[in-house]
Amino acid sequence: AIPNTIASQNQNHVPVLPPVEQRLDTFVKAMKTLAELTGGRLNPYMEQNCKDFAANLIADYNRQSLTGTKEKWLGVVNFAESELGKKVPLSGTHYRGHLGTWVRTFYPQLGDRQETRLVNGVQQPIYVYACHDPVVAAGLTKAIEAFFAHPSPSTALRQAGAFTNKKEQVMVT
Repeated sequence: AIPNTIASQNQNHVPVLPPVEQRLDTFVKAMKTLAELTGGRLNPYMEQNCKDFAANLIADYNRQSLTGTKEKWLGVVNFAESELGKKVPLSGTHYRGHLGTWVRTFYPQLGDRQETRLVNGVQQPIYVYACHDPVVAAGLTKAIEAFFAHPSPSTALRQAGAFTNKKEQVMVT
């Protein structure tokens, strides 16, 4: 009998992303092709999203290279899209802003670390989560699944008081 080496190789295969340099090169080539196909007329939101993706990819790679860490800190939308394959829309009932508020409101135990990141061309603070921690990754997965399963996240968030201004109002005289 001939051993089935192909089957045994497939069983031990752990998917690994290519190096950052290769992913960035592929991404740039894809953007050039897209620009050629559209005559250089990209949707401004899509174009900005692509720039943000590339900048954050490089920044994360540089941070890991400099610190020698295997930590993986992601925003909730980035985790949903890159790790779970979810498409988080810019508008609608299950949109990006509400997903972040959902996690902070209903799953505050997952963390409260903020970093300044590039979002739509603007540096702004966003909450990031320790996705290298299996407990946090599992919690984020549960939170994201619950968000998309809910018929009206904005109603649930409003009922939970997520949109109330918690700062004391100061009287100006």
